[in-house]
Amino acid sequence: MNLRDRRMEEEWQLLEALTSANPRILAQITRSSGEFRVVLKESPAWISEGSELRVEIEHTVRYVYPRYYPALPIDGYFVRPIAHVNVDPVTGFVCLWERYQASQTIVDAVLITRAIMACRIANHDPAHCMQSVECAPLPDAQPFIVPEQCRPVLLCRKRRQRLSTGQMPQEENRALSYIE
Repeated sequence: MNLRDRRMEEEWQLLEALTSANPRILAQITRSSGEFRVVLKESPAWISEGSELRVEIEHTVRYVYPRYYPALPIDGYFVRPIAHVNVDPVTGFVCLWERYQASQTIVDAVLITRAIMACRIANHDPAHCMQSVECAPLPDAQPFIVPEQCRPVLLCRKRRQRLSTGQMPQEENRALSYIE
């Protein structure tokens, strides 16, 4: 089993734990070759219909694992695109990562996706903008629980060492730094 397959198996276990803790929000998860599909309920997001915006609370997101994962990040796609500056209105691609790190997981992706859906975060760097829409922030309809077995992944602090000069300063996992 290669690194990608091992990590995907670990990611699936994290997603199952997250689903068990949030059955009303993560209504359904499915796994196929190279992707996980998640049905998010009670997760409001703006939907564009012509020039009008309205809120829907159920959305399906595909999380696609590239061939060279974890060196390359998980890609997210809304099956029905939402109205958000970081979501492609045609393909549903959602720009999840401001600065991706290989330690980030499906838990990070789901939390960032929900923050994007509620318009709590947006990356206005031109390289990340795909729509020229500004939506008002939406409250989460349901509180989201992150199980204990998923927390160390989100909150880990690692020390890295250089072979020649000793320790580098402590670095945070920045998965949620721009959400909070």
